[in-house]
Amino acid sequence: MRTLTNTPLFGMFASYMEGPGLVPENLPAAYDDFADLLAGLPQDGDRIRQLRRLNYARLELSFMRQACSTMSEGRHILYDVFINKTLSLLDAEIEMMKECLRHHADDAGMGMELRPQGCKRKSSLRWNGTDNDLIELVAALMAAGAVDCAEGKKLTIVDVIRVFEDAFNIKINALYTKRGKVFDRCTDSTPFIDSLRKSYIRMLDERLA
Repeated sequence: MRTLTNTPLFGMFASYMEGPGLVPENLPAAYDDFADLLAGLPQDGDRIRQLRRLNYARLELSFMRQACSTMSEGRHILYDVFINKTLSLLDAEIEMMKECLRHHADDAGMGMELRPQGCKRKSSLRWNGTDNDLIELVAALMAAGAVDCAEGKKLTIVDVIRVFEDAFNIKINALYTKRGKVFDRCTDSTPFIDSLRKSYIRMLDERLA
């Protein structure tokens, strides 16, 4: 199986350590390709194996960062920035995979019961938005304190997303990676929520017309 270090992004980081031939303008595209690779990792297979791959990639990159930090010349701030961004991305993906493993254990025994035992029938509801739209919506609900647990336990975005997944018969892969992209928006930070507001106002106007 192809390792996560056998990618253009890691190749660019390795070239950075060697010195000449830097192409910093290619870093954003290589980073996006790596993020897409993480987002495409299968979530229904051997999660322990996936977690091992992620940790191996993070370990390799942490050694790269350590080596780059001792370079006396040839340092490039953009490479340093993308090394740190990639480490954060891997950390988020590792945490998501650990959450999946914890939730799998919860389903088998102890843990928060977010949906009633009797509600196992398949829902006929369908989500027509994107994964990012749903993440944005859930994050806004949680930020507003509109969703909590009846047992008083602290909810995570993963807990609430799983409920929405059950309701709409969907599965969001690489949740933390996608959440990171949603939270990292620099300009248009809430496109889906803004569109909901416009649609709601338009509906009210049509009712009053």
